[in-house]
Amino acid sequence: WAALGASERLVDNLARLGYDRPSVAQSNSFAPIAAGENVLLADDHGAGKTLALVAPLVQKLWDWEEEFGRTGPGEVRALIIVPTNDLAQQILDLAREVARRSIRASVATGGHSWRTQCERLAGGLDLLVGTMGRVYAHLHPREPMAPSFDVRSLRAVAVDEACSLYQGRAPSWLVHETQARWHDSRNELLQELPLALWGSLLAELEGGCSKVMLTSALPDGVEEQIRSDLGASLVASISKGLHRTRAGVTVTLVDCSSAVASDTSIFDAKLSELRGALARSRHALVLCSTAASCERLERALRSPPEGRGPEGRGEEPPPTVLLFHGSQTPKARAAALKAFRKPAPNWWETAAAERTGAAPARVLLATGRSARGLDLSRGGLAEASGADRALDAVVVFDFAPDAKAYLSRVGFALRGSGATQRAANVTALAIGAQLPFAKALLARDARGNTQEVRDLRGEAEQRGVERPSRRRGRAEKEEGW
Repeated sequence: WAALGASERLVDNLARLGYDRPSVAQSNSFAPIAAGENVLLADDHGAGKTLALVAPLVQKLWDWEEEFGRTGPGEVRALIIVPTNDLAQQILDLAREVARRSIRASVATGGHSWRTQCERLAGGLDLLVGTMGRVYAHLHPREPMAPSFDVRSLRAVAVDEACSLYQGRAPSWLVHETQARWHDSRNELLQELPLALWGSLLAELEGGCSKVMLTSALPDGVEEQIRSDLGASLVASISKGLHRTRAGVTVTLVDCSSAVASDTSIFDAKLSELRGALARSRHALVLCSTAASCERLERALRSPPEGRGPEGRGEEPPPTVLLFHGSQTPKARAAALKAFRKPAPNWWETAAAERTGAAPARVLLATGRSARGLDLSRGGLAEASGADRALDAVVVFDFAPDAKAYLSRVGFALRGSGATQRAANVTALAIGAQLPFAKALLARDARGNTQEVRDLRGEAEQRGVERPSRRRGRAEKEEGW
């Protein structure tokens, strides 16, 4: 870290958190971010991109405070834009840990009180982490309200999961609400609302404000759009391993078709394979396509397998099952993350261990969209990694609809594993029309080829991949940009 230009204070703080040496992504990006240049950092999942942004940014915040003093009322020096409330909270926690609580930082998302956000922004902040829609609402509130902070005070703006911003489309509820508010029927603009808001924000930034884009994928056309937005002086750090499954990750594809042929439902066939994978795991992530799939799976896993009686001494106890999806409240999702990450066994796990001789596995049932970007290892991002904290299994219960989603879901195997720890085992369940697509993806991985990452939403149904339900709970509104 010191060789990259990190101050002694920052090096000490990082060492306390267990980050003794930077990763490749962190080494390549520290100097340009610290120097205030426009940066595109594209690397695969688990490469340490979040810390690659936060570490130099915290150092810059210290430097700015020493040079200019504390931020005044309604001023914000750095802004990080993210797609979800949960990712915003994770990055905020990491920034506070790296700075050792020496910076004034807060969040601006739909999962937190508007009034509290306005009060904190009015007092001035060093760092704001928020979703695009909520940040824009603070800058352009309804009349007669004044903006919550001055966009001209920003000296650095970053976007995490940038490929999702450039490819994302506004959910239907947001389009309808925006049309009603603006009395406008510009459907094309509204469908691309998150990106339109980002373009509007870029136009308002002062010339000296640096921009940083973090992404784990660069689908067709996205890199060109980013270069166009950030200018010719952009410093691009693009990993050679981008769009590949990283070395050390083993993906096992399970064909559930034979079980279905014997009069077993698709869900029951996949459930049987899932139970087998979880029997060998203590800390597992199960990825589904929809909230309904997560909830159905939770009910099934909480019930003992057919023919099994009450657990006894030496018999494997049922897993501790936790839910994490967009139809939950932010408070419920935060509680699930806390329980899943907690290193020590809880009272239920301790009692089960005393009764059966073995602690139950912890299983997090999550949608890929809700969990994107999150570190799910025990202890989370702000603690040193270790074999006892890392995920030991990732099960893709609903196969990915496209290559980008496939890489994202497989990428969880490396989150929190550390540089010297073995990656989690990945089991992908597929059936029927999904199999040719799944086998093609794994074949490209085996040859070391990059995956063709495109926007394939329209082709998902042709491969038999489950599409997200159009029925959304009210709280799921907070999950988009």
